[in-house]
Amino acid sequence: MVALKVSLKLIQPSIEILNIRIDEPITVATDLLLAAICFYAFLRIRKFEYMGRVKWYFKYYFLILGLGAAFGGIFSHAFQYRLAEEWKLLSWVMTLGSVALITHALVEIAKPLIKPVVSRIVTSFNTLIFVVALFYTLWTMAFSPVKFYTIYGMLLVVGSFSYFIYRKTGSRGMLYLMAAVVVGFLGAIIFSFEWGLSPWFNHRDISHIILSFSAVGFYKGAALIMNASVIGPV
Repeated sequence: MVALKVSLKLIQPSIEILNIRIDEPITVATDLLLAAICFYAFLRIRKFEYMGRVKWYFKYYFLILGLGAAFGGIFSHAFQYRLAEEWKLLSWVMTLGSVALITHALVEIAKPLIKPVVSRIVTSFNTLIFVVALFYTLWTMAFSPVKFYTIYGMLLVVGSFSYFIYRKTGSRGMLYLMAAVVVGFLGAIIFSFEWGLSPWFNHRDISHIILSFSAVGFYKGAALIMNASVIGPV
């Protein structure tokens, strides 16, 4: 039976390609896999006939998340040994921004189903939490605000609003979003507890693969929501 191991002993070796050193190559590859899925989703959503804020939020959610994953793989892993620690902020800030965008997308979809005052309160609170997380990340150079804001945004906002909208409309797209949240949370647990299988497939690699499946779920959900006319012209 294969057991997950804590990653203290799972430091991924470097490789060299054309005399160029690349650290954590599998982590880089899985980051780029996630980025590729996000870029594909961004390009597909651009072609949707639906026009409105929801499309804008979903479209740029995938673009910014994809850029964050790509920058994370390149600057935070592959070539971190040549760069200052501050380069990690590119990926972290984009992760925060992507979560903020998808939370706004769900609030926008829910607007016809909730009172305007509720929508304003939730939007204002989301914005406040995002700003606090952003400034704390920039001030402390710590990853913890990114992690906690992602948990808040995905579980409390995206998860709860997806369930609420599904109960009101029966939208299949919301089922995909809820499934994507659950899958993404599993990846977050593996990353947080640093469970890995080997130095060549550690907790980062596993979580990136799981987050890739989660991104597919978010794309499928977004496509169903916009193509099935679940939402109005917002």
